[in-house]
Amino acid sequence: MKGSAIWPAMLAEVRKQHQSRTKGKMVFFSMLLWPALAFLSSYYMMKPYKTDEGSVLSRVIPDGGVPLFLLSGYLVFQLFWTVVQSAWLFEMERKDGTLEIVFLAPSSKMAFLYGRSLYSLFHGIWMFALFSLLMFLFILDPRAVNWPALLMALLVILISAVVWGALLCSLALFSRDSGLLYYVFQAPMELFGGVRIPPAVFPAWASALSFIFPVTYGLVLVRGALDNDIGGGWWLALAVLAAATIILAACTRYLLMIAERHARSKGNWTLF
Repeated sequence: MKGSAIWPAMLAEVRKQHQSRTKGKMVFFSMLLWPALAFLSSYYMMKPYKTDEGSVLSRVIPDGGVPLFLLSGYLVFQLFWTVVQSAWLFEMERKDGTLEIVFLAPSSKMAFLYGRSLYSLFHGIWMFALFSLLMFLFILDPRAVNWPALLMALLVILISAVVWGALLCSLALFSRDSGLLYYVFQAPMELFGGVRIPPAVFPAWASALSFIFPVTYGLVLVRGALDNDIGGGWWLALAVLAAATIILAACTRYLLMIAERHARSKGNWTLF
């Protein structure tokens, strides 16, 4: 399919997802209520810990910086978690019978995966992003922020999140039950990715696990830009996240080809 035809296919998938997943206005409150409660509960759980000079946490979190640390953590986590939910809900495409139609249609299958991931990203983050922006206005010193680095970091994170979601959706094509993605990525990504606890205070085996998740690198970028701490580690995290995004995009295309070939050779009259 020509590149000019990919965007209409993506927008069509975005519109389909919007019509399917916005049944009732209460869904918008869940997009803020859960992340806000998680942020508040994590804050009061971490508050009793010693963060003054000489403590382990003080090496990562400056004195009084717990709210900013947690808020940035949950903002980046929510970016990646919403696209995980997209793959988790992928089984709805099978139940509704729309997945077969998508595969039989002449439109781009990659556009279908990216459109689904793109909608999930903005559908699940916009309300919490507004909440985070208001919170940042109260706790953030604008003079201490490296704004060009922050904008560049957010752009790379957004692209990475969309690609990450598309990859997980391609993995969900191999199974009728995509609920496994929820259990594999929700708690481990939140714990080992450094959302609530800095990976630097973990034992070596747990710190190694943190490098698996893209949210880890995203948090290095955002927190470094917020503290104007742009050093070699920051640029390394940016390079790793950008390179991983390119590799994951290639893996998504390959997995999609394998899944489609398998479905057409092993499927029944309903294809899957």
